Amino acid sequence: MIVFYRIPFCSFSCARTSVDSSNLNSMGLTAAKFGVLAAAFAGVASAQTTLHTRSTLVVVPTLVQTQSKELVFTLTADDFTLTDDGVPQKVTLEEESKRSLSLVVLVQTGGDARGQFPSYEKLETMLVSLLGAAPNEASIVNFDSRPEGASPFTSDIAQWRDAINHPDVGDKGAAIFDSVAYALELLKDRPAGNRRAILLISQEHDAGSKTSMKEIVRDLGETNTAIYSVTFSAEKTAARQAFKDPAHLNPPLHVGDGDYQAYFNLSEPLRLILGAMQKNTSAEVATLSGGEWSSFDNAGELAEDLGVLTNHVRNSYVLSFYPTSADPGLHTIKVRLTHHPEMIVSARGTYWASGP
Repeated sequence: MIVFYRIPFCSFSCARTSVDSSNLNSMGLTAAKFGVLAAAFAGVASAQTTLHTRSTLVVVPTLVQTQSKELVFTLTADDFTLTDDGVPQKVTLEEESKRSLSLVVLVQTGGDARGQFPSYEKLETMLVSLLGAAPNEASIVNFDSRPEGASPFTSDIAQWRDAINHPDVGDKGAAIFDSVAYALELLKDRPAGNRRAILLISQEHDAGSKTSMKEIVRDLGETNTAIYSVTFSAEKTAARQAFKDPAHLNPPLHVGDGDYQAYFNLSEPLRLILGAMQKNTSAEVATLSGGEWSSFDNAGELAEDLGVLTNHVRNSYVLSFYPTSADPGLHTIKVRLTHHPEMIVSARGTYWASGP
């Protein structure tokens, strides 16, 4: 029997409390998506990234590509120049293959996620391929208006095939920030030398979280965790699902003196417009962590996007340095190639240093 831990809900910035066990299938563990990032969970972020850290070591995931977007993976530490607030730093190029990976896969099952369940049908196979061999490990958490369950960390996720590929439908919520906060708590308990990463499979917008973005930024820095987000449009998914649902699921229309059954929900176009005006919070979280994000609309696009992301992660560089400045607050990082200015460099842009 596969046992998951029931999560007592709180703001998730608080410490985890004791939990009850339940069966994986009863919790509808929706396994997650193509467990992107396996070997190098070095993140690539072209946008600015702000992290808060209590450690003196600053880790800077970096991706290098040619002008034609071909990956470059033959560089050494001497090829990189890194500055912290304009001051050159001594850079070390870490060997990620020597560090085990601890990965939490967050899969949305609530809200409009059910319309994407067909895209998850091969998810277990993708996760197995991505994670690789032990001692790499993963925990899978499904969520709706709150995180509902966490599997124990393990290298053998094939045992969860049915629950991963065919999750139960959750409620109407999509508490992305709360779920990320919970995943960060899980990762804090993993061995200190492990790489830490979160794969987030969800809609673009948070719905119902109690955790603030400020708390997420702080915790990301404290755990040196990269988030990789693969998102779907809740509005498009819901509109498509409305055409598939039986007519009785949609409210009747009142026209003149009579009621007529609607064969699709006429409120969806308005929701589509309003949703497009909101921020893509999943992408924002990934960017803040120094990770990467992509989007999908069907199983084919999901597989393609995760394939690209996996390739990026496996061929990224992980630079690190000990800052020469002890000044607390926001620091700006710039990474460039000393001898190859024509190449494209994508890296974490900032970090946050705590005071004494």
